Amino acid sequence: MYLASEEVIKQKNINRHMRNYRLFFLLISLFLFLSCNGNDNKEDTPIVKKKEVFKLKNSGWDIYSEGGYRYGPSIIINDDGSIDAWFAAVGGFYGAWHNLYNKSGKNTPVAVSTHGTVGQKFSSDVPFWGIKVVSPNWNGKPCGLTMKLFKWDNSNMSYEEVVKQTPVATAKFVNYADGEKIGLTNEDKFPAGTYLWELSESATEYSGVWLRDGAVAGVVSYQGGKPVSGNNWEAMFAEEKTTGDLFWDQASYQHSTDNGKTWTEEVMSLLPTEFTSDHYSVCDPGAAYWDGYYYIGYTSTENKAMTQNNVYIARGRTPEGPWEKWNGEKWGTNPKPVILYDGDPTKFGAGEPSIVVLNDTIYFYYSWNDEGTTTRVATASANDPNWPGSLTYKGVAMNKSAINGADHSDVKYREDIKKFQAIHTADRMSEKSYLVIWQSDNGIDFKKIGEVRNNLMPGIHNCGWSGDGKGHIKAGVPQYLSYSYGIGSWGNWKTRWVEIVW
Repeated sequence: MYLASEEVIKQKNINRHMRNYRLFFLLISLFLFLSCNGNDNKEDTPIVKKKEVFKLKNSGWDIYSEGGYRYGPSIIINDDGSIDAWFAAVGGFYGAWHNLYNKSGKNTPVAVSTHGTVGQKFSSDVPFWGIKVVSPNWNGKPCGLTMKLFKWDNSNMSYEEVVKQTPVATAKFVNYADGEKIGLTNEDKFPAGTYLWELSESATEYSGVWLRDGAVAGVVSYQGGKPVSGNNWEAMFAEEKTTGDLFWDQASYQHSTDNGKTWTEEVMSLLPTEFTSDHYSVCDPGAAYWDGYYYIGYTSTENKAMTQNNVYIARGRTPEGPWEKWNGEKWGTNPKPVILYDGDPTKFGAGEPSIVVLNDTIYFYYSWNDEGTTTRVATASANDPNWPGSLTYKGVAMNKSAINGADHSDVKYREDIKKFQAIHTADRMSEKSYLVIWQSDNGIDFKKIGEVRNNLMPGIHNCGWSGDGKGHIKAGVPQYLSYSYGIGSWGNWKTRWVEIVW
């Protein structure tokens, strides 16, 4: 009886341990399942065939390294194998200004009150809209100036005689921004002739002008009514109405016939339009081509803080332009957003578009970075010439919020596997930056499928890869990746070019 009871007890213990082990492994399996599949942020990583993830042939070569930047490439491989590429490039200033100073000379700030008045004699052989003077105020100190413009009709007149006349224009400026271009304008334009501008009267200790080394033919600068020898104040006049504002970015264009080894001379192809909704920038070009038109989607904003961005679109018959911009109803000259951001105005907003056309449907992808980092998608008919007006939102294609340092996605359609694929950089601008690859069967819902970490330069960001005009990657056609890179000096990036291996 004792032996029999001992065996029964042992068997019960074994059964109890087996139940505990089964429960333990069930809980582990449930935890792993929920970890991989329990979220809804579209970042699942299913097992895929190796052929669906590309590699880089080598580390490639630089195609831009001159200082400044060219980033966010959009690349089209043409039927003849030649390459068209657009990049976000450093911007510039509005207006065709005639400088009355030597731009290469050293500049020094001078307080107007030190001399009582400063002035400058200049001539224009055509009517002009305005005259501006660059005026410092020593980092926001209280300031004030009165500017007057006089005609200097008689070459025998002295400075004193000229300023005794009634000025043709006068304006007062109080507490202007440091380095602001203050000046006088005339919507009907000032007639051609010789003039003197003068800053005087309400000048304070911190009201100034910049003095540049170097003479300019036909220009004489004055301090306290006396000529300044060999130097000139930083002033300029414009024939046409302009703000003189800085625009941050523009879209450059180049063409290559030897797989990206050499390129045609760069053309600043698509620029912002002054006094309109895209006044401050044309950035992040996303190009496509079908039915005789090139289309470029781009990022811009009406917010000087460079946030609260919207998406715009332009079209043209050639890759260099000229371009018509979508104005909300038709193609024209007064651009309006095709995707209007309505989220937190302190966030990046919408932008960085990418276009794919498949079976006469346009898939229009764009960043939407508000509370998270995402790529959204809208669709329209490619047969509609006014398709920007009928884009229909389809949802969040990629949620990249859990990926550290993720930036914009460039989407293409792989004809060999009949799937959409997208790439973007992660850990951008860092030593450990890399590429992430996503995939979709329908162009709407994307899943992560892999990464590329080899043959990349440090500090990569804002990448793009090639396809044809409709964003298709065709089997047997060489394809390329391009990205900006560099660490330590913001905005001073090189641009890399490398062949893709499937």
